Order: sequence, then C-alpha cells, then structure tokens
Amino acid sequence: RRTAVNPARHAPVLARATHAHTNMSRVVIVGAGFGGLGCAWTFANQVSKESVSSVVVVDSKDWFTIGGTWAYAWSDRTPVAETKWPLVDAKPRLPGVELRLNTSVVSIDTAGKTITLTDRPDEPVPYDYLVLAPGVVGDPSSIPGLDKCVDMYSQSHVERQKADLQRIVQTAKANAANRVAAEKKQTLAIIIAATPYKCPVAPFEAAFIADDFFRRHGVRDAVDITVSAPVPWPLPDPAKAIFERYLAEKDVLFLPCKTIKNVETNEAENSTSVFFEDGTCITGASAVWAVYPQTAAGFIKQAGLANLSGFVPANMGTNKVSNDVPNADSIFCVGDCAGLSASGKPHPKAGEFAWQMGEMVAHAIGNSGPEYVHSRLGACIAECGGGAGVLVAPDFTACVADPENGQPSATITDKKQGGEEYKLQWVGKYVGKLFGDEGRKFAPKAVA
Repeated sequence: RRTAVNPARHAPVLARATHAHTNMSRVVIVGAGFGGLGCAWTFANQVSKESVSSVVVVDSKDWFTIGGTWAYAWSDRTPVAETKWPLVDAKPRLPGVELRLNTSVVSIDTAGKTITLTDRPDEPVPYDYLVLAPGVVGDPSSIPGLDKCVDMYSQSHVERQKADLQRIVQTAKANAANRVAAEKKQTLAIIIAATPYKCPVAPFEAAFIADDFFRRHGVRDAVDITVSAPVPWPLPDPAKAIFERYLAEKDVLFLPCKTIKNVETNEAENSTSVFFEDGTCITGASAVWAVYPQTAAGFIKQAGLANLSGFVPANMGTNKVSNDVPNADSIFCVGDCAGLSASGKPHPKAGEFAWQMGEMVAHAIGNSGPEYVHSRLGACIAECGGGAGVLVAPDFTACVADPENGQPSATITDKKQGGEEYKLQWVGKYVGKLFGDEGRKFAPKAVA
C-alpha cells in the first residue's frame, strides 16, 4: 500500500534499500503468502531485470488464500472453495518468477547458501539472497488439551467453525422447542492463547460476525459469546474505546489477563471447558475457537534462525535477519515469522505489512535507489456485522525510517456504514494484483 511520504523525512529507508545489491543475484523466496508473493510481484513488476538472474518461490501448497475471507465461509456467505486461488493462475502477473509448489523445505544450509526441498532432495537449491516468508505455524503443545480446539488461523478448520455455528443454532432451537430452561445457554468461547499473533483484530471480528449469525437465526439470546486474552488488551490502545463499545452493544464478554492453563473436552456432552492460571474457567462451552501460540516452522528453528520466542529476529529498517548464523547478511525475513519490534513493542503481524516488507526487500536486493519510497501503513478492517466495520490503520513508516527513535501511530475509524464494502475492496486489491482483472473475484453473497 503506497501513501504520500516525504522522501526527505524517510531518507534512511532509501539509504538502507540500496546496500544489498549484487549483480545478477539468485533469489529464493520461501513462502507464497502475502510476504513471499509481495516480494515476488515486486521483482516481476518493479525491479530492474538486470539486478537478478533468477527468482524462485517455494511453497508446500499450490494455492493462495486471504484469511480475511474465511469468516465469509464459516458464516455461510460463500463456499470454502471460494477463499482459495490456484497459484498457477498468478503466473501471468509474475513474469520471470519460477513457482516451485507442493514441495517443502527440508533444511537450510546458511553456510553453503542452499536450501533442500522434498521434491528434489538430492539437488539443493543455491541462492545469493534468501527471503524467508513462510508465515507461522500454530503450536498448541504447550497447553494440554488445546489441540482439541479449532485453530482460528488454519484454513483447514474453517469447515469446523461452520459446523460449530450450525450445531449451536440447532441446539438452541431444539432447547427452545423443548422448553429447556433459559439459563441453559450455548457458549462460543474465543480464546487467545499467546501474543503476538497475526491479524490482531481477528478474534474480535469472529465474535462480532458470530453475533450477527446468531441474530439472523433468531437464537442470539440463547448463546453467550466470550473472548479471552492473556494480556490486558491485545490491540493498539487507540482502538480500545471503539471495540469496547461494540463488545457492549453486542453483549460479548471480554476477559483480559487470562492465561490458559489447560483445556478439557467432554466428548459425550460435546462440550469443552477452559481453565485459566488464576483459577477461573469457562465451563461447558459448546465450541472453543483458539488462537494457538504461533511460532516459526521447524526448518527455521533447525537452521538456528529463530530466537527463544520462536520468531526470526530481524532489523526493523531492513528486514535482514539479526542473528549470528553464517551469511546472515544475505538472509531476509518478512511477514508473520519476522520478530520485529518498534518502541519496545512487537510489530503487528498482518498480511498487508507482510506484502510491504516483501516489497521493500525486493527493492533492496534489486538496488532500486531513491526512486523507491517505502510506506509501512496497514489497513486491518474488523467486520462487525450488518455491513459495519472498524478500520485499524497502524503506521510504522517512521519506525522503518528510524528504528531507534521512530514512533508508530494508528488511526481508528468506526465505519458503521460501508465497513464490509471497504473490506471487500481491500481483498479485491490483492486479488487483482496477483490474478489480474481476468482473475476470479471474491464476491460473497449479500445477507439480508
């Protein structure tokens, strides 16, 4: 996302964007999500072809997805299949980029500057520059029982979420028909197990869309919705007042400072209880959707690239890894896997930021020079039901320009009208970049 930026103010970004250049470099990008594709798209469309000899994108799958579309599927507004796009359809928009799909990284040899893949394990792939954009993986292993809960950040769990909502509605209606006591409510619990996590507004958005779903089906009074977090507030402070108002309006309970101790599932009763370290609990929930602790993939850790927090430490101004592995100067990390901090706080993890990081790294490797001006302005829209949404727009441009002293800012806008439309336009922007005007548009059905 480009914004008007004063080139003089951000001169440090421009200076850092020119030092990585080596004539005709071989670039390997691990990951075909926002960060990896943002980097590849920039190489293909904005960076001089004389700067690199090859760009290879590696991914274990052959499709692209946008997490912001998943709620449309689990709330029955679009088929799950419509939230994925075949990566082969992106090839016309990525000229000169080789896509190696359906293959996984076995290992990274930073000393030899090669990566080994599952499809050709006897043919290590050499690189001059390695761009790590594999995202993160959910790891529930530190919390007993958490693995039984829905992983909100797994596309493969969207069908489970859809089934949960339908089951809650059916049970609530059956209880009403059988005159079951009104106090015997269904409960949807949305629990954040650890921070930082990607797309920070997502748990709240899920609660608001679930609220809308239950109201449309006439059972909202029979369902409790609860969101818990291990911190006092997981979003930028300026967003708190607006989100607290929506939580109150929609009767969604927020439980702050709740560290999860364990989760117990009663399969006979189809219920789950969540126990917290402070001795409190959520008992007998009809469904539990969890933000698993998120961490780097195993091959990242095996290569010695991750820190104790499970992320890859990287320089805020360049996204170059900042650890002591061999040839660290030739390795960049972008997106959710990158451990970045600004003003003592973690840099938010979101798709748009990942794309911008990938863009910046491509310009750095390609030696684009002062004509490229970097912007680190995010746009995260939390759909709130009924067409409304809250736009959270954090700006880290100053932090990239001056990692030591730059301060982030954030603009929060309550879009009671046009919030969902804004979100669909945002999705359309990236679908258009990657798949062109001829690509399949994301067009979920309207809900009365």
